Amino acid sequence: MDISQEFLTKNILFNRYIDETLQLPYSYNEIKIQPNDTVSCELLNLKFKHLYDNFIYLYRSSLIASNIIPVSSTAIAGITANSTEFTWYKNLSTSQFISISSNPSYTGLDNANLCYLVNNRETYQYTALISNNNYFKGFLFDSDANYFTESFTISEIDPEKGSLYSCITAFALYNNYLYVVDCDLCKVVKYDASGLTTNTVINSNKLTFLNSVGNKGNAQSKLEFNNPTGITVYNNFVYVLDSGNKCVKKFDSDLNWLATYRLSIDLKDTFPLDIGSDYNGKIYIITRDNTLLIYDNDFNSKSVYNLNKIKENNEIFSKIVFSKQDNNIFYIVTNKNIYKKLTTSPDSTVGKYLLYLYNYNIPSEIISSFSSAYADNGDKNIIFSYANNTGKLGLFLDNLNLYDVLAVRDFDIYTFEDMQFNNDEYLQNWVINKNISKLLVNLMRFRDQIIGKFIASQDYKTNVVFKGTRYLLPQELESIFFEQDITFYIGANELVTNNIVNRALYKLFNIQNSILNILQSQVENILREDIPIILN
Repeated sequence: MDISQEFLTKNILFNRYIDETLQLPYSYNEIKIQPNDTVSCELLNLKFKHLYDNFIYLYRSSLIASNIIPVSSTAIAGITANSTEFTWYKNLSTSQFISISSNPSYTGLDNANLCYLVNNRETYQYTALISNNNYFKGFLFDSDANYFTESFTISEIDPEKGSLYSCITAFALYNNYLYVVDCDLCKVVKYDASGLTTNTVINSNKLTFLNSVGNKGNAQSKLEFNNPTGITVYNNFVYVLDSGNKCVKKFDSDLNWLATYRLSIDLKDTFPLDIGSDYNGKIYIITRDNTLLIYDNDFNSKSVYNLNKIKENNEIFSKIVFSKQDNNIFYIVTNKNIYKKLTTSPDSTVGKYLLYLYNYNIPSEIISSFSSAYADNGDKNIIFSYANNTGKLGLFLDNLNLYDVLAVRDFDIYTFEDMQFNNDEYLQNWVINKNISKLLVNLMRFRDQIIGKFIASQDYKTNVVFKGTRYLLPQELESIFFEQDITFYIGANELVTNNIVNRALYKLFNIQNSILNILQSQVENILREDIPIILN
């Protein structure tokens, strides 16, 4: 069997991070045959399946992720002293920009409270929606940031409720529809956004108003809200975080009310800030007391996670954003950091954006918003930040942070199906030995491909960063050296008893455990007195 990228993507979840200790799925106590067990085909299949699962775990763990997110800064947008246009530049600090309001057409965007990135996969362009409370503008650019121009116009607005916004708090895009939430006016507005997401000629760079719902009301009001702060869409259902009423209201995609979920007990002593949904339909809510609540899509069950463990001094949580490229990734946004986390393990943190590497001066520079859009080789993410009444946009490519410590990516192995015992087989010594041999070949081929060991280090801010791999040392190679010999097998004259079979299973398990020790992460502290630290 060829373990291809497609196989790994479909069957194995990459969740190996530096703060995770490797542990084989099955211990020897679970693998060995117990004294009172009868050796049978079914029992041996179970034990070999445990060993095979351990093998697959080792293979998966040889792809190791680092705690530094491998972002690359595409460009920084702002206005420089010798320009009057809001334009892309390369890696400039905020101090090198002047107020965006120096250009009258951008008045009010120096302290934008919200940005949202829309991807047009047909034209390979992006639109950045930037809001300053009572209005929003769209800016068009390509994936390489070769230009940055004000893009769309908004069609005729709702004739009954007018065009003005008061305090825009959230955007959501789904099936070419854009939803906009205003917390002061307590309304949700729906637009046709196909002009931003497709190559349509008629609606090119245009938002067309469709309908809206809202007014100020209580939790019992189906189409009214009190200080709505967030919105998310999953499977054609629109969930609005009605924060003032401490509930979530569910609508269909045309904003017809379907259900209200009361969360007054969960939110009794706090205020909900934002809402999101993952690709399985679970609903995520972050709160002012630094709590992450995760519900199923009918709010019948919940999990609670404390975000204080990642919180820095004077850090304020604001938004939750989901990756458009990787189903297992979401981001927690604060005024100082962007944290990358896992939907499969929300309590784990992959890492955070080390923005000081890209001329961000945190905390004097404030992060006000963050958004993610699809890119062919990762996420295209955008950050709006400001300092001293000067705003800028940072565009980043965020890809899968996995590093391979194998010499080659693909190699043949035996599948579990190849080593199963058939019920019509008589359990002779050679029948068991042939499957032992296949598992040994798997382990030998895998062992021979491991060339390096994962290393991490701490930078001058004590952040754990990926350093690379190093070649295995002679003593490490010796610890995983083995050859097929008679000690692995059941002798021709030996009886097939529990103890005899366990002898072989134990040797196979020990090989797996030795490889596991080799793959464990290693941290080097570079904060040594004899190494000078040079800050840019």
